[in-house]
Amino acid sequence: MPPTQSRRDTPLAGLIRLAWRGPLMAVPFALFFGVLNGWHTNQLPGVYLVALIFTMVIGFAIWAGEHFALARFVPADAEGRRSVPHTVAFFGVLSIVAAYAAAVLIHFTLIPALLGNPTSMISFGMFTLLFTALFIGISMATRFYREALDRARSDQELTLARRIQRSFLLTRFPAMPRLEVHALNISSKQVSGDFYDVVPAGDRVFLLAIADVAGKGVPAALLSSMLQASLRTQATTLPSVAGIMKNVNTLAHRSTTLDQFATFFLARIEESTLRFTYTNAGHNYPMLFRRGGERLTLERGGTVVGILEDATYEEGTVDLAAGDRVVLFTDGIVEAMNRAGEFYGEERLEQLVRALPEALAAETVIERILEGLRAFLDGEEAGDDMTLMVLRVLEAPVGESPARGASAGGTAARG
Repeated sequence: MPPTQSRRDTPLAGLIRLAWRGPLMAVPFALFFGVLNGWHTNQLPGVYLVALIFTMVIGFAIWAGEHFALARFVPADAEGRRSVPHTVAFFGVLSIVAAYAAAVLIHFTLIPALLGNPTSMISFGMFTLLFTALFIGISMATRFYREALDRARSDQELTLARRIQRSFLLTRFPAMPRLEVHALNISSKQVSGDFYDVVPAGDRVFLLAIADVAGKGVPAALLSSMLQASLRTQATTLPSVAGIMKNVNTLAHRSTTLDQFATFFLARIEESTLRFTYTNAGHNYPMLFRRGGERLTLERGGTVVGILEDATYEEGTVDLAAGDRVVLFTDGIVEAMNRAGEFYGEERLEQLVRALPEALAAETVIERILEGLRAFLDGEEAGDDMTLMVLRVLEAPVGESPARGASAGGTAARG
């Protein structure tokens, strides 16, 4: 059965394979019919010749059907897969027709009585159906076995890719006297298109990044790893987050296809001054919660990365103060949908964070957000990768004056 063939098999390769496999496959058929007819050794060459004719005619019909007719009668879907029942029916009918064609050839050349009467024709038909069913069963079992091996190898490769990707995501975050940061990624598949990072960029200076690559699985994970690597190589050499984002965008545009892009939020936080400079490349607006209850959304920036090679990005700046919290997230959080078809939404996220005590650690804030989200989903699976990052500003140590300032230049948009 052709389903066991490789998709990359060529017609010539299939024909060559039939040329050497056909004579071998005819041997067990010759032995079967030899035993059925009383096992006269002097008749064995003739029986083998009959079996060889059947094998080659049927094999040639299947070869021709696979390479020149299957696509027309059983079209593949967008992922290249064909309906198993339709494929089985196609090759089953083809095998029966080819078997009768071989029988007619043998009837007029070697065995005139093969189809000499209705009883002979019915008996031949029964044998044909029996062997067709047998071959289909063997072929399908072989196919499923090979597919199981392919899936096992693919799962093993994905597990390895996930292990490598997870090693790039921080689990231990920098300890800072004035700042606390924590992040978490939950992938919807074995590998994720989201990533986060906290990168040292100088003396008590850090870059905070969160990104969401369009798509899922391995292609999205490869692009996210490339973006993360680009960020880390520029962290200590380029002080401007807008400049870093421009370089990241250029790399993504030159290295990916037209349908690959990513949303990206990048910020630079100076612990000594608590100055928070950021640029937003089409990402969900992070929320800044002031201690007094004010909420700002961090919007300034530009378009998503990877679409326009010459895209430019603006920077926004805010001065943080003790008690402030910044919540960064990907759309897998706010677009998670429950059974009623409702999105979790930014409003629910905002209300949940507002209700949390200000003294909660960043890690606990993330845990509470996920608890609220799971309660909202009520058992439904999230349809996308989910990533959260929380930055919390701590009280100034004794002897250090707090650095509280107004928003510089009004670059944060009010929620």
